[in-house]
Amino acid sequence: AAAENVKTTPAVIWQIGKAIWDLVKNNKAVVDYTTDWAGAVPENVTDWTQLTEWTTWKSSMYKFEFKNFLGQKLSEFTWKYTCQYGGKYNGAGKYLTLCGASINEIYAYGLYGEQVQVSAKGSKPFNYGTADNPIGGLNLQVVMSSEGHFEKTVVGCQITMKGDSTFTVIQCDQN
Repeated sequence: AAAENVKTTPAVIWQIGKAIWDLVKNNKAVVDYTTDWAGAVPENVTDWTQLTEWTTWKSSMYKFEFKNFLGQKLSEFTWKYTCQYGGKYNGAGKYLTLCGASINEIYAYGLYGEQVQVSAKGSKPFNYGTADNPIGGLNLQVVMSSEGHFEKTVVGCQITMKGDSTFTVIQCDQN
């Protein structure tokens, strides 16, 4: 809900939800999809359910995979970016909520002691539209580390998601 006596300016976008959260710890999914997400809504709105006309979006599948010098798979993480987009505030704008990463598969080769950790991050909420027709957007990032007996490797993938359902891949290792 908007705080009492605080003006809501639909063209000024701020972030709700979390800034960073864990998806995978020690090869196990630890994400709670009800609380682990980010959104971009009008400033001073703290409850995304005040907005209407949400639509669900899912990206195609993304994958991080590590193999050893023999070509054996050591670890893998596959996911889809997910979001609710198009939310309207008092009938105007296109905003975002419940944005994050939906886990498809976690694999770690136990014989080699591989440890997979994955986190997600939401950042930089911005109005990609106009003052009269705001389009909320934010950056979503997934970062994976795979650590075995001999080395630790970290990879990441970042997109900018917008309230009109368009997205841009900023940078994505291995994809």
